[in-house]
Amino acid sequence: MKRQYFYIAILALLLPTLLRGLWFYRGTPPQRPEIVTPDYASFTRPEVAINTPDLDDVQQLGGTVLVDVAHSNQFALSEIDSLTSAIQARGGNFKTISDITLLENELKTASAYITISPSLAFSESEVQSLKNFTERGGRILVFVDATRYYLGFDYISDNPIPYGDVNAANSLLKQWDISVNNDYLYNTERNEGNFRNVLFDDFGKNELTFGLSEVALYGARSVESGSGMILLQGPATNLSSIDDAHDPNAGGAILSEDESVAVFGDFTFLSQPYSAYTDNAALIQNLADFILSSQQTASLDVFPYLFKQQTVKVFILPDVRKTANLVSAMGNLQANMRSLNYTLEFVDTMPTSGDVLVIGSFDETTDVDIHLKKADVELEKNLISTVQFGEINRSGNGLLIFNSDQKGSTLILLAGTPDDIITLIGVMGYSGLNTCITSPQVAVCSVGYDDSSYDYSDDTSSETEQPTEPEPEPEATPSG
Repeated sequence: MKRQYFYIAILALLLPTLLRGLWFYRGTPPQRPEIVTPDYASFTRPEVAINTPDLDDVQQLGGTVLVDVAHSNQFALSEIDSLTSAIQARGGNFKTISDITLLENELKTASAYITISPSLAFSESEVQSLKNFTERGGRILVFVDATRYYLGFDYISDNPIPYGDVNAANSLLKQWDISVNNDYLYNTERNEGNFRNVLFDDFGKNELTFGLSEVALYGARSVESGSGMILLQGPATNLSSIDDAHDPNAGGAILSEDESVAVFGDFTFLSQPYSAYTDNAALIQNLADFILSSQQTASLDVFPYLFKQQTVKVFILPDVRKTANLVSAMGNLQANMRSLNYTLEFVDTMPTSGDVLVIGSFDETTDVDIHLKKADVELEKNLISTVQFGEINRSGNGLLIFNSDQKGSTLILLAGTPDDIITLIGVMGYSGLNTCITSPQVAVCSVGYDDSSYDYSDDTSSETEQPTEPEPEPEATPSG
């Protein structure tokens, strides 16, 4: 009996497994149709059109480009390699400037100034120096980016606060009626792979947009101006994060009214691989041409960098005696000019071409009369008569006249006495015009003692003779 229960228990354990096997494995299964799957091997990945710059017709322009690193700029030089290469291909060179006290002097020899995502505001003196730079013919590029910022901290809560580049950039751009908006542009309908990678296909007519059909910016801010030109404008579906609307008066880039300042709301397009997408490569080439094709007007405003050629001919007018003191002064002049990468060549006759430095006195100006006339300067007996400054005493003052044309640049130094001439030669160095009143073509410098301010006449010092009474004659007396 017990054995019977044992077999029943074994059967109860095996029966479910047996039934499950019979149910699920009932012979050979029917042939199932093959599932149709896509032919992945035949697929090709869509790729963005890549454009490479054409360097066959690049013109050698030369020039120096100053890159700002003095305003806590949120970028690395490696991020602008494409622009750097384009400038170097044209014979230009880069120079970073980190000391704002050197800005005014560095701008005198520069073709352009570039600032990228600055965090610190520009001072009034910096803005004025850059304004003067553009008025002389220099150009400025400003790049901002909505993705660049640095973290500050609240003094009370210690919470992090992101600071972008809008305020710092606008502190400079207000001089040219340009402003950067604290936003980012986006397009959810048509973009370059991401809604913040915005496309632009409507361009202002300018050398900067020549040959462009479509440009992509990545995380760009919008830029606007009341008087400038919108360089990059996109479709109505390009929206601003401020109000989720399209502003037809703002775009991805602006050119100032005087065409000296260009502002871009992004600089990611300058780096690889973004520089090769759409027509970004052509835009970068146009930027290089834009900044290197500028040329500052030759004037005393860029003193002492007045000459275009490396060799400067020096002619001393015949009435100036070459004393030991003058020779010493000329030696110092030669050393100063050498430090400015100029070589002096002393000549015996007045040159008719090339860069020339003339040294003479007020008494004999026959060789330079034509230059005095061009500068509207007349030398009278005791006066220097100028259109810019009126009449000035000759005594104790020296005169600088600068003229520049296609034949070369000529700088004339005139003074009244041998000592004044030597002192005037001393201004030919760094910051030498600090004691001068200047205009682009004429400067009058204090070089000596003005003895004309004293009146040596003895009219006021003569004493008035007092009338004297005649002495009484002695009276005769009886005693004789």
